[in-house]
Amino acid sequence: MAQLVFVHGVATRDTPEYQTAVKNRDKLFQELLFAGHDATIHSPMWGQFVPAIPGGVFDTNGGVATFSINVGAPPAFGGGLMGDGQAAAASDVSIGAVGKQDPVAALDAICSEIVDRADRENRHLNPEELDAFRRAFELIASDSAATAFAGDASPQTIADQLTVETAKAYGFGSLIGDAVSAVTDRVRNAASTLGFDAVRGRLSPAIGLFMSDVFVYLKKGEHREKIRSEICKALIQAHEKTKAQNGPFVVVGHSMGGVILVDMLTNPGSANLPDGFSVDALLTVGSQPGFFAALDLLEQNLPLGSARRKPDCVGHWLNVFDPIDPLAFRTDMIYENAVDLEFNSVAGITQAHTKYFQRPQFYARARKRLQDFGVL
Repeated sequence: MAQLVFVHGVATRDTPEYQTAVKNRDKLFQELLFAGHDATIHSPMWGQFVPAIPGGVFDTNGGVATFSINVGAPPAFGGGLMGDGQAAAASDVSIGAVGKQDPVAALDAICSEIVDRADRENRHLNPEELDAFRRAFELIASDSAATAFAGDASPQTIADQLTVETAKAYGFGSLIGDAVSAVTDRVRNAASTLGFDAVRGRLSPAIGLFMSDVFVYLKKGEHREKIRSEICKALIQAHEKTKAQNGPFVVVGHSMGGVILVDMLTNPGSANLPDGFSVDALLTVGSQPGFFAALDLLEQNLPLGSARRKPDCVGHWLNVFDPIDPLAFRTDMIYENAVDLEFNSVAGITQAHTKYFQRPQFYARARKRLQDFGVL
């Protein structure tokens, strides 16, 4: 039985919408990353330990006009799967054209829309959607992603490639076709990916949540200890089950969640983890441990002053980042024996940070690396 502890990032709170997103994310972890293994997934919530910020903090002169640069959605700094759900403007480039240039990124964009729609409708992914996600995963894993965009690469042709034969026989596939069309309607060319609505009324609270979560953890005190205690409970529970069931133990930290994991695992004793605690693999995703370590804000490996290296209790460390994600940083320049994995997406700078776990590319490439490590 595999054990996975997932530590969320900043601006994530325990809402019904987030719980639905967690269920969909867990399903993808179980069926794709851990395919062939039973897996128990632990998802400790730590956002509730950050003090709430009064809304008035963000108020400014209401008479000042806001400015809009290009068209699109403002950055969503949430650590979970929650975007703001707003559609972007129509594009002059179809997803089929994108697929002919970068088929992996195009498949990711389609599958991300599938998950986004389920989240917007507050429901679980249905079998047809899971089959499409699995089909995209298989195409990427076998280096065959380009076959989904062969020929005219029309929305219907692409949807047919992602719909299993049994579903076609019964006339299913409309949901996948709708997803392809939705992405086709709004995918952007490279020149427009930098545009976003600079609307202070929505952007400032998002940045405020991001900053508050970061600062609360980095400041030693009651709130920090509550955060570490909540995560520690999940890590210990997974560790004990690993010892009893002898399966792989993987921990994943998104955004600030990766920073917290690196900080705690670098000095397990100070985090109240038991003697002999270890994990087979650590995945930091869209995260900042290299950045905060460069500022000397995280625990150091002993002896003091020695070169930073991956936590001793971690077998393998894979740091996944999208180069266009402004909140993701490399680690291999700061930590010895950390492996960086670039994650190319077509999401654009405003959404890249929240889309990792909605993309089959993530699961296919992470699974391949874990297999290469001998973890799976």
